[in-house]
Amino acid sequence: MNGNGTSPHPRLINLVLAQGISASGDAFLLTAASIAIYRETDSTTAVSLLLGLAALPTVLLGPIAGTFADWYSRRRIMVGVDIASAAACLAVLATVALLPLSVAIFVAVGVVYTLSTFYRPAAQALLPTLSGPQQLGRANSGLRLATSLANILGPAAAGLLVDRGGFELVLAIDAATFLVSALLVLAITNVPNLAPDGARHSAFADALDGLNYARRNRNIRVVIAAIGVTLLVGTIVNAGTLPLVSRALGLPESRYGVLLAIEGAGAMGLAIVLLYLGPRIRLLSTGAGALIAVGGSTMALGTAPNFAAAAAAIAVQGMSVVALQVAFASYLQQQTVDAFRGRVMAVTSMVASLASISGFAVAGPLVDSIGVRQAFTLAGALICVASIPVLSLVWSAARAAQAERTGEA
Repeated sequence: MNGNGTSPHPRLINLVLAQGISASGDAFLLTAASIAIYRETDSTTAVSLLLGLAALPTVLLGPIAGTFADWYSRRRIMVGVDIASAAACLAVLATVALLPLSVAIFVAVGVVYTLSTFYRPAAQALLPTLSGPQQLGRANSGLRLATSLANILGPAAAGLLVDRGGFELVLAIDAATFLVSALLVLAITNVPNLAPDGARHSAFADALDGLNYARRNRNIRVVIAAIGVTLLVGTIVNAGTLPLVSRALGLPESRYGVLLAIEGAGAMGLAIVLLYLGPRIRLLSTGAGALIAVGGSTMALGTAPNFAAAAAAIAVQGMSVVALQVAFASYLQQQTVDAFRGRVMAVTSMVASLASISGFAVAGPLVDSIGVRQAFTLAGALICVASIPVLSLVWSAARAAQAERTGEA
């Protein structure tokens, strides 16, 4: 039975693995490119520009990419993007001897991350079709587990391989990961073609329709706003954890890496638990609780008196972030009609990227000006405040369910 019934599509695992491999390829390329550009230029500004270039396509092209995901076969978009990404890596590899290395690095990252902007909404919109409504939470949990592994293995492999074979070897391996992802998606067959909702207009007009759809739907609007606020102030944690370790706790910088590993382990552990729970996950309640836990763990991290307390706080934070991602992604996919699902998921990614870019612009100066502990306390409090509108949705949903049960009685 396919994902429109009670059982998931038999090739659902292909989609999860393909997204994990594709995410691993992206993280692998960006990490290796950052190392290579720093060695080539000895400039942190160049690294910052490279990271900004990777984030920019989602902000500029996200709504258009979501429109295409609602217009065309999502499976074909994913395969096409993977093949185009592999071709781009091989093309840069073929010309790397003719171009300055820094130019080749920027071209490779710019093209691959522009293409991935079209991959993500197609994959996110296809997932509910293959999983079915009952297994959507479990599918997103499996995806987060695969993505967490990718985010660990990709950067780790990049650091090793860029030393062994240079950026050329990185391009060749990255091309191979995209081809493997394409083959996995090609093996997904018998995907139902769902009719579009109404006539198509221009890509820009339909992208605007997607923005308006998200804006008019209160539940979707509140959840996307909560994601944006969390990522906006969450950059304070990203920018401030190293100063927390070295300045506030007076520990060697190597402990920063240990904290990140603990955070990743917490995230993977909870992803496994959520994978087991599957349809028993209450999406909106879990998301609201995760927001509060993220805010609370951020404040606990900022007030940690020693490394053990900081490790406990960041482990809780890793688990909370995964719970938030699984719950909110599943909820948005569930609440959005299929004809707009690609655009809504693209808008969510656009808001998340814009919030992260804006947050990184102010996080460092804020930590330096008011102190790392005070900055963490402020960030945690703001995230907790962002949970209030989501809690109101939980309350409204509970009242509606109670009224429905009373009416049936």
